[in-house]
Amino acid sequence: MARTRIQGHDCMVFDADGKSFAFGTNSTLSISTEMQDVSDKDTSKYGAQKPGRMTWNITTEHTLDVDEYMKFVDWQNSAERKKVWYGIRKGYEGGPDQNNTSYGMQTEVNNGVDGNRDIEPTSYALTGYVYCTDIQQTASNGDFANYSVTLTGDGLLSKAYFTAS
Repeated sequence: MARTRIQGHDCMVFDADGKSFAFGTNSTLSISTEMQDVSDKDTSKYGAQKPGRMTWNITTEHTLDVDEYMKFVDWQNSAERKKVWYGIRKGYEGGPDQNNTSYGMQTEVNNGVDGNRDIEPTSYALTGYVYCTDIQQTASNGDFANYSVTLTGDGLLSKAYFTAS
């Protein structure tokens, strides 16, 4: 498999329909594994650890557009669980992982999402369900207003691979 560097502007957050969130300027995907202490008398002073629960979240930042911003506010107020994708935007010049290697994660093949989407139809993405758990708005004098949203994962984060619809 050829190694490919991906430009930050090519990796984005998408809704369940494959449409990117408007005016995105930055995004961060964080995946964490809590470690459990399993030390006993035989492990000496160094102790021992065992992987425990995994958690994940996405933080995405945007230039303020009132309609888009209010969609996030409504989403958080509704406490609704929604599916999102984190992947490569349409028009990306590099190549996807043609071997569809799952790296130990569940793989979801998404056939049938209509062609009117921003996410690249032949690339990999990560997908899962999230809640909108935090919204912060910044309005600095002399600059565009911005906001950031934290989407907290609920359950498995899966590797997905799109095939032609």
